[in-house]
Amino acid sequence: MYKKGCCNRSTQQIVGRVFLVFFLMSSFVLFWQPVPLRAMMSIEKERELGDKLLKTVEAQVHLIKDPEVVGYVKGVGDKLLEHIDNKYFDYRFFVIQDSGINAFAMPGGLIFVHSGLLEAIDNEDQLACVLAHEIGHVQGRHIARRMEGMQKVNIATAAVAIAGLFLGSQAGSAVLATSSALNATIGLKYSREDEEEADRRAYQSLCSAGYSPKGLLEVMKKIQQYRWLGNDAIPSYLETHPTSSQRIAYLEDLVANGRCKQRVKEDNFELKKIQIKTRILEQDPNIFIKKYKKELEAAPNDIFLLYGFAQSLLDAKDYEDAIAAFKKLVVVSKDHPEFRVDLGHAYFSAGKYKEAISTLKDYNQKNPEDTISRFYLASSYLEQGDYQDAIPLFASLKATWADKPAIYSDLGMCLAATDKKGEAHYYFYLYNKAIGNREMARYHRTKALAMLPADSRFYEELKNEGDKKGGASESSAVKEEKK
Repeated sequence: MYKKGCCNRSTQQIVGRVFLVFFLMSSFVLFWQPVPLRAMMSIEKERELGDKLLKTVEAQVHLIKDPEVVGYVKGVGDKLLEHIDNKYFDYRFFVIQDSGINAFAMPGGLIFVHSGLLEAIDNEDQLACVLAHEIGHVQGRHIARRMEGMQKVNIATAAVAIAGLFLGSQAGSAVLATSSALNATIGLKYSREDEEEADRRAYQSLCSAGYSPKGLLEVMKKIQQYRWLGNDAIPSYLETHPTSSQRIAYLEDLVANGRCKQRVKEDNFELKKIQIKTRILEQDPNIFIKKYKKELEAAPNDIFLLYGFAQSLLDAKDYEDAIAAFKKLVVVSKDHPEFRVDLGHAYFSAGKYKEAISTLKDYNQKNPEDTISRFYLASSYLEQGDYQDAIPLFASLKATWADKPAIYSDLGMCLAATDKKGEAHYYFYLYNKAIGNREMARYHRTKALAMLPADSRFYEELKNEGDKKGGASESSAVKEEKK
């Protein structure tokens, strides 16, 4: 398992370089229309490849599961996706706990951002520009195009090769186990045309969503300061790409003369919270406890210092002191009532579910759009045994929550506890399907079909799914259950 601080500096630089070269060394074309795709692997096959890739990545890196961190990235990505027509995939966003300045996209709509990138950016615009470029690669189906001319490469080999390509030196070497995977990697790398197309798509989606493409320029200038783009960092297959200085000059002209106007209101409060939290996640929280405690002596009411101190205590599982620190933060930050959610989270983590409900219930009613408060409120109800109160809250998170399997599992437990067994099996089916446990998924699907009424929308959904796969509308086991 990937642990805090496990990557050395050279590995982080190598991983970062992969992203920097991929992202920076390409060119823009202001006016562009997508070119029809040539024949390639089907959308369904690419989804299958994405599922295999996700399992490979999860085995090699540590993914941050914190709903606030992942939710922030997903929220920015969703703003972009709202303005993209003909989306081929259900996009999923992930944050890798690693200090490398890196981000990459994989087939099937998988977008990965390293925590180091989140810490390095100055505003939401810059993150939007990075995500727009990566979404451009997915929409362009660039890996599928690369595989088009590699007829001997199967899905399993491609998954190994692609993971090795994007994960970089240390993690990548662990998955590049065969010569066939190494050979496949050579053919799967993005071409210059791929990079240009991703940039054009990014420009369009950024403008449509109301972000300024100047974020691309800002990110490039920032990363150039790290001086990680020496000749030894540029793989031979990318040497024909435009240099970073050429691209900066082009983008400066584009930003100066383009018609894109920023409509997304810049508010970096949430980003600052995310940056503090990810830094704490990467290291021993006790280091930050000492750091923030000392800094608070000079500025005792600084809300971000207080937040960092409280979050460090929470990460160190010093629950009583964390709760006390969050209480002070709530009092000090009158203009930011959202810190009550962090206090509720601290109560929940400490197992004080009644206090968590008391803290979050009123806030959630006044701020129904806050999904984090809704999740911890629902989770507190579940732990308290108030299943009827938890069910509608969890159900309202199904469409937007980044970690859908967790919601399916929680709903299944709540419904089972309230004797709604058919619906419980339905959600346990969704949960096991999402995590790739096919045997358990089949079991719960069979049980759900046997117990749900025939006019239930859940029953109809499960029946239709079986028909699409070419199976019988009801298995013999289902019919036996119904007798």
